[in-house]
Amino acid sequence: MLSETELKVYNELRKRKVATAEELSNVLNLPLSTVSSVVYLLKQKGLAEVDEREIEAYELTPEGKERLEKGLPEELLISALQGRPASVQELREKLGKDIEIALMWAKRKKLVEISNGLVRPLVSSYVAEDERRALADPSKGDPNVLKVLVSRGLLRKKKVKEITVSLTKEMEVAEPEQVITVLTSDIIKSGVWKNAKIRPFNVEAFPRFFHLGKKHFFREFLERIRDVMRSLGFSEVSGDYVEMELYNFDLLFQPQDHPAREIHDSFTLGLKARSAPSDLIERVRRMHEESWKYRWNQEIALRLMLRSQTTAVTARMLATKPEPPVRVFTIGKVFRPDTIDATHLIEFHQLDGLVIEEGYSFRDLLSDLKEIFYRMGVKEVKFKPAYFPFTEPSVEVYGRIEGLGWVEMCGAGMLRDEILRAVDVSTQAGAWGIGLDRLAMFFNHLNDIRLLYSYDVEFLRRARGSLNADDSG
Repeated sequence: MLSETELKVYNELRKRKVATAEELSNVLNLPLSTVSSVVYLLKQKGLAEVDEREIEAYELTPEGKERLEKGLPEELLISALQGRPASVQELREKLGKDIEIALMWAKRKKLVEISNGLVRPLVSSYVAEDERRALADPSKGDPNVLKVLVSRGLLRKKKVKEITVSLTKEMEVAEPEQVITVLTSDIIKSGVWKNAKIRPFNVEAFPRFFHLGKKHFFREFLERIRDVMRSLGFSEVSGDYVEMELYNFDLLFQPQDHPAREIHDSFTLGLKARSAPSDLIERVRRMHEESWKYRWNQEIALRLMLRSQTTAVTARMLATKPEPPVRVFTIGKVFRPDTIDATHLIEFHQLDGLVIEEGYSFRDLLSDLKEIFYRMGVKEVKFKPAYFPFTEPSVEVYGRIEGLGWVEMCGAGMLRDEILRAVDVSTQAGAWGIGLDRLAMFFNHLNDIRLLYSYDVEFLRRARGSLNADDSG
């Protein structure tokens, strides 16, 4: 027994023998989702075979829809010229932001020539018929034209599932009887159902699978890190990507001739800040000249750069002379010139933490770090003495991750007295920095850092923003 909709699809299929679900949808004026469901019901009843495959298709971009409606820039240019030469400025007033692209494509198509600031039309009128045909129905467009439209940003490629249905059994099917397809309370109360035919349902059949939307696994990972820090009583602070070298380097006890401050180790903007707090400038100058024994240059400190470490946010926080107790953290991107490969990117995420508390000790710092990583899922950690310019004593933290062994997790230490004096803070302070991209690699068992920014939808569907270091999935 076929339902009314099944009979429509089956009778149309008898005429065609083979058809796609989209063709049946268009001919029968039925939603594609309905047809896609019906053909699988016909397959269950032995009347059809269904083949589903992924194909490449094209769809209009928002700009493509606009160009199809209003015209391509080169068409508008020829229309604006009205068969006579015109200056570029005159055309700019008519076409606005489209003038540059209009001139480029009109010249490439030999529709105009440009000399002495004048644009001379070589045709009296122009309609881009091939392009318009392809925009109206990409499935019928010339492959070369489609390629050009994709490069112009008017079309984009997409992966779609094509369902092809072929008839396997041809037989006369009677018109469907009136059957109850949905039981309602009125039907049950009236007793009509007792003498009516009720459509049978296959309760074991699975519906078509639809992927549910979810957060990007790396973003989910970062949010879980935030939750860990907040659960330990830390407040989040933030800063700008563009920073003065004063906060990125100088206040962090890094001398101005340090190799890391060369252009190949940071992105400089070729600009300078107008000013900085004069009392801070003076204290930083004194810190450098007394500690490093060289002449400190204020102009270098005012240079603008893309921050190379989120410790710059910590430095700004210190410069506000915060009243203890202070427990803050920041998560954000930093930028460093590098060769992009499986373990390096030119921009990546860091977490910096800062604690300013009366009586805060190095032992307290190690305890905090151990607790942070424990809540991330790293049950075993060990510490190794290290050197960092702005902390003393300094330590590297290693965590044991299943399948990887001991891996470096972060660097930390007690802020140097020189820095605390420069910001006029008399209370002990501890700080640390964690590279989150590599940490996410470890926790998600990835062998390429670029996978954190992958566009592969199938990979993203499988990925999880795990914080469990023992989770081998």
